[in-house]
Parts: sequence; C-alpha cells; structure tokens
Amino acid sequence: MEQYELPLVFFTVFAQWGAGGVLALTLCQAFSAQKFSAMQCRTLALRFWIITVLGSCASLAHLGAPEGAYRSLTGLGSSWLSREVAAFIVLNGVMFCWLLLCWFRPAPRGVTLLGGVTALVGLGTILVTSQVYYQMPLHPLWHNAATPAAFLGTALLTGFMSVAIARAYWHLSPSTVCNAGIVTGIVLSAGALGLRYQVPGADASSPLLWWQLFASVCVAVWGISRLNSGMRSWLWVALIITGELAGRMLFYSNVMSSAPWF
Repeated sequence: MEQYELPLVFFTVFAQWGAGGVLALTLCQAFSAQKFSAMQCRTLALRFWIITVLGSCASLAHLGAPEGAYRSLTGLGSSWLSREVAAFIVLNGVMFCWLLLCWFRPAPRGVTLLGGVTALVGLGTILVTSQVYYQMPLHPLWHNAATPAAFLGTALLTGFMSVAIARAYWHLSPSTVCNAGIVTGIVLSAGALGLRYQVPGADASSPLLWWQLFASVCVAVWGISRLNSGMRSWLWVALIITGELAGRMLFYSNVMSSAPWF
C-alpha cells in the first residue's frame, strides 16, 4: 500500500474538498437568490473546516519524524514543499477566523468578504500543492497540465456538490452558481484524465481509474441532472469522494511504483 501514499491521498483530497466548499458556500451566499440561514451557514462552515483540518492532519502521517515538521519551513526561497507547508498554515489560520466570524458575528457582508479571502487563499494553496508535483520533469505523469487541472477539479466537484446537496437537504431552491461550479469541476476532472492518459506509462487498466470515472464523473453528471428534482442524499457526495480518492491513489501509484523514483 505504500505506493498509494494514503496519507497524501487523504491530505490532498480532503484539503481540496474543504477549500472548494468555502468557495462554493461563499459564492452561493453572495449570488443566490435564496440563501442559507445563519445557522445553516455555521453548520456548513464547521464541516468544511473539520474536513480541511482532517486533511492537514493526514499530511503529518507522511512524515518520518512529525516532531521535526517545523524544519520544512526552512526552504521557502527554493522549495515548493516548504511553500506548500506555509500556504497550509495560512489557509488553516484564515479558515479558522472565517469559522469564528460565521459563528459569532454572522453579518452577511463580513462573512462573505472573509469567505472570499479564504477561498482565494485555498485556491492559491491548491496551485502551490500542484506545483510540488508539476516541478518534476523526470515524471511526465505529474509534469503536465493535468496535475493542477485535477486538483482544482477535485475542489470544485466536491465543494459545489456538497453545497448543492445541502441546499436540497434544507429545501432551498437549486442554485445556478452551484450548477456552474459542478459543471466546471466535471470539465476539469474529465479533461485532466484525458490529458494524463495521453502520457506514456499511464495505467489505463487499473480498477481505480474506472471507479473514478464512475464515482466522480458519471455520478456528478447524473447528480446535477437530479438536483432540480430535489435530490438531497449525501450518498452522492460520498460516492464522488470515493472516486476522487481512487483517482488520487492512482495519481501517486503510477509514479511511486516506478524505480528509480529520482
């Protein structure tokens, strides 16, 4: 199982899910005619914060000596890994402030403004994470546009679908903003798969790929067609998450199973 790098799988998928959720919630509150109540907004903010924290904690399991994690900040001038660590410290800090504002000062204008800042930090952090892999020209399966596209696709697909299902669960009208976010996530995820599987060495026979195609892309396409009918089962979000986890496992194993790695 080492070739799947499970700590990094959960780290990247959950952190991107949390960042995408903040973006989706903020845009829906800003531009949807029917908005979440203050309590509903608090509940979603808490869930997305927990998801992001769980993802950040999963990254520590990848370290050989977690107590020495602070040393990873010493290469900010030259290392994308150091920049990723710094970006996640900023993201977790800003997201916590946003959560506190949602709970204790839920005025729409302030929450939306800080939510927008948090979402921008989250998107920037996702791009920094993608650069950790893209910077390696020896590994063409990572060194191509599919890497940032897939990471952004995960954020949009999971985040906007979660908010869309929450709207249906609380009997709010479907949101055009959510639909646009889900469609963009589908396009990015499917496009990333198309790009990656043009690279020699990509494993197109793995069951992980077929599960990702079914649970992420196909379920999302079917799900968006059902949102207008009031679909409100969290099962669809869970299926999409399993598809993204499967895809990320294949993302790592395709490279980590090769030798020599460097």
